[in-house]
Amino acid sequence: MNRQDRIWRLLDTPPMSAAENMALDSTLLEVRAMGKSPDTIHFLQFRPRAVLVGFHQSVEEEIRTAFCVKNNIDINRRITGGGAIFFDESQLGWEVICSKAFFGFDMPGTRLFKKLCDPVIEALHSMGIKARFRPRNDIEINGRKISGTGGTESDEAFLFQGTMLTDFDADTMLKALKVPIEKLKEKEIDSLKERVTCLKWELRKTPPLEDLKEAIKTGFEKVFGIKLVKGELTELEKRVFEKKLRYFSSEKWIFHVNPKYEATEVIQAGYKSKAGLVRFTLQINPFKNRIKNLFITGDFLSFPSRSLFDLEASLRGAPLDLGYISGVIKEFFEKDMLCIPDMSYEDFIKPLNLAMEKFDISSSLGIPIEQCNRISVTNGSFMEILKKGPDTLLLPYCSKLPECDLRQSKGCKMCGKCSIGDAWRMGLENNMEPVSIISFEDLIYELNNMKRDKRNAFIGCCCQPFFIKHVDDFKGAGVPGILLDIDNTTCYELDMAKEAYRGAFKNQTHVNLDLLNIVLSLMEKE
Repeated sequence: MNRQDRIWRLLDTPPMSAAENMALDSTLLEVRAMGKSPDTIHFLQFRPRAVLVGFHQSVEEEIRTAFCVKNNIDINRRITGGGAIFFDESQLGWEVICSKAFFGFDMPGTRLFKKLCDPVIEALHSMGIKARFRPRNDIEINGRKISGTGGTESDEAFLFQGTMLTDFDADTMLKALKVPIEKLKEKEIDSLKERVTCLKWELRKTPPLEDLKEAIKTGFEKVFGIKLVKGELTELEKRVFEKKLRYFSSEKWIFHVNPKYEATEVIQAGYKSKAGLVRFTLQINPFKNRIKNLFITGDFLSFPSRSLFDLEASLRGAPLDLGYISGVIKEFFEKDMLCIPDMSYEDFIKPLNLAMEKFDISSSLGIPIEQCNRISVTNGSFMEILKKGPDTLLLPYCSKLPECDLRQSKGCKMCGKCSIGDAWRMGLENNMEPVSIISFEDLIYELNNMKRDKRNAFIGCCCQPFFIKHVDDFKGAGVPGILLDIDNTTCYELDMAKEAYRGAFKNQTHVNLDLLNIVLSLMEKE
């Protein structure tokens, strides 16, 4: 079949609101799945600006709604997975809506994502920009992301979409998404440029929008071997779109993922694998030992699009039993009812295991669940580690005063001016050796020393995002440990993990002394 036989529609819609664009995405996919529209490449833009959460994300967790309302920034939800994004009026969205048969796949994965990104990479090459595909679904230039992508499906049709950053308004993005900008300095905002880029930065100018569209059009024609002919919405698509628009404008759609509850019996844990972050939020009835509600959120991609909601529904009212819950999830994976590209069942349930460990701590020791949510363990259960008698207390340098002359030192004067001094004293009173950790490499060094010296176990203080990211590093070290979440804004919330990694984080956090005291008192009883 030559290119002339493979005629696709080129649909170039005018700038629209977030609700209109989301309703149109759903329309294009649905009608193509009915076999009543052609394979299509779609260009889209937003007016006004918009923030879009991924299909499985919570608006409350990801978006500063008050700022967005005040500044006329639309809030909506994509029909595809992935993380929250800010889409201003200068950016160009591109989409592939086509039959699955064109690519010959049953379940999508990284290989398919690369095929779908290759035309845009070709377009960038034609503009003199050396871009490449970065698994699992990004396009990058010298390690800096210029296009994020995602997809979903319906019957025999598939929608894959991406953004093209033509310019980048970092200040507004940080204020619209839940990044604590009140803690950020100008140089910290500039650090975003280490990971993100745009055409304006790469070309020293913003290319005309029509030139960019033509380059992407040519890229798709060349790589897919198709001929793109400009077209319009069909009459059926127009009717379906009008019917869908009210729903995609409604709070029912925008806020339908909401893992926050009035009840306090909520357990939450997360795990970050190479395929993305998965977070389990369980609302439980501890008296009936049942799951009242369950939400699985994160920045991963899942197929079919409603698979997670089906899984959550199947576990509502289920017994609060790890074996039972894991069995249900495993069946979803084994029967292909749930597919997360490049993520195994074993990685998917890791946060569930961590959440159930927190419930066990609360139910067996009477510690409030709110506090247990701030406890993580590695290389053993909480009780097993307590019985070993932890003999080392690991404390983060970032909890020392920024101006302290020992901030980058292993020692502490116990001057009482920061939480480290109090924690240090508490450790000594419990016959533990306090150790100040001054970088990630120093942490690994200390863990290796503890393993070599056959130390019993440790209690450490760090932020949960750090533990979530490095849970496999802690496990690999082989030393039993209890990790307690620290207070205040951390390097991860400030997007300064690289600085913290090398021990150069300038802000101050605080050790949770109340939680540390609870754990130390339990250790004494053991």
